[in-house]
Amino acid sequence: MKNFCLSILLTTLITVITASCATFPEQVINPLTDTTWKLMTYAGTNPLAGKNMTAAFDGKGISGSASCNHYFGSYKLKKDQITISELGWTEMACLDPEGIMEQEQIIMKMLSESDTFTIQGDRLQITTSSGDFLIFQQLIAID
Repeated sequence: MKNFCLSILLTTLITVITASCATFPEQVINPLTDTTWKLMTYAGTNPLAGKNMTAAFDGKGISGSASCNHYFGSYKLKKDQITISELGWTEMACLDPEGIMEQEQIIMKMLSESDTFTIQGDRLQITTSSGDFLIFQQLIAID
């Protein structure tokens, strides 16, 4: 009788453990969480000198400097896919250097068309749905 009860208890325990594993999805690590990046090139073009474009990622949001204005939005990752959406930004007008507002519009449009991303070392590449890409270098935070 003891062996029978022990067998039922063991079977029940294994069933519960197996069922509980199936109810918890595999946790996905987000490689962008708590990282900040500086734009190095966009669509094969170097950003205008003296105006840095940055991208800071937290758990669900992206924000930073778009060169003149500050922007914010949300992002989602699925494997190597990235979707940046709900972008908004401040509406300051910058005249110096010439072309800064045009650069900012191009970069923001590219972010909104994000499709895939790769990280190699301290470089982040975001490729758009049209095949253009933004290349960032990770900024190291100093405590």
